[in-house]
Amino acid sequence: MKRPPVDHPDAMRLIIELSSLYVACDDCGHSRNLGVESLRKAVDLGVHSYMQLCRKIRCSECPKGLPAFRNLTIRPTWRCDEPRYSIA
Repeated sequence: MKRPPVDHPDAMRLIIELSSLYVACDDCGHSRNLGVESLRKAVDLGVHSYMQLCRKIRCSECPKGLPAFRNLTIRPTWRCDEPRYSIA
């Protein structure tokens, strides 16, 4: 069974563009913040786009089940979204 694509405007952006990723389980309330080191480990495992990463993320506290029953809130923080200041 083919999974539908992740419906997000940034789905094809690369993981290396992320500065962090907030993940919260809507079922049990467990949350975590993935930093640069965790994101680099994902790249080393062959996950390169934001869409691929979203498909791989699971709650570590909930029992393993079908992906259809995962209810996660995922909030990316992109490097380019961080404030930049310049002197004109």
